[in-house]
Amino acid sequence: MPMAIGVIIVCAGRGVRLGKKDKAIVRLGSKPLLYHSLSVFVKVTAIKQIVLVLRKDHFSVTKRLIDLFRKQGKSIVCVQGGFKRQDSVRKGLRALDREINYVLIHDGARPFVSKALIERLIKALKSYPAVISAIKPRDTLKLVDRKANVKRTLDRNKIVLVQTPQGFKRDILEKIYEKRRTELFFDDAQMCERSGQKIRFIEGDIANFEITYPQDLVFAREIVKSL
Repeated sequence: MPMAIGVIIVCAGRGVRLGKKDKAIVRLGSKPLLYHSLSVFVKVTAIKQIVLVLRKDHFSVTKRLIDLFRKQGKSIVCVQGGFKRQDSVRKGLRALDREINYVLIHDGARPFVSKALIERLIKALKSYPAVISAIKPRDTLKLVDRKANVKRTLDRNKIVLVQTPQGFKRDILEKIYEKRRTELFFDDAQMCERSGQKIRFIEGDIANFEITYPQDLVFAREIVKSL
């Protein structure tokens, strides 16, 4: 069966660590944060549909963006996010067209995702049912306890720092979501891990960082100025 790829961009968080700024609409350059990753995904020919998961009160703000990108031939829909991130992803899965058989999940707070990274992930999905993008740590890693005592040094050759997008065969991800709907996860790959699903990792991009804290936003705005 040929690949029919959909993307779920999750941007329904309230940005508590960002100073309670709504991530979807915080300004980065002259555009809302969400615009930057969306503008990259619409350029990937293999992607057939994009689902934006947002807070409902942001629908009107993003409507102009959607109208702009729809002119480029992409199917783009908005759905309201859930209480937790995994609830938002589940709603995004339900909004995908029936013919979509592979899904990429991306955090809208990673504005500098590249077309090359997305295409590498899609290429890997042709051989593996679950693929994540990640980078290898540069620094020495220490395991510490809750009292800040160092317990031991970790082998950084066996550790990666996970990013998005993450890609999955849709039927596998939907079955796992249904089976583990009451559990709490950090990301979709962790849900697959607990279900025994093998996951492949591909090299990510150091520029593909997540805007989480105010200093991340300052740094991102400097990057945009330099482009």
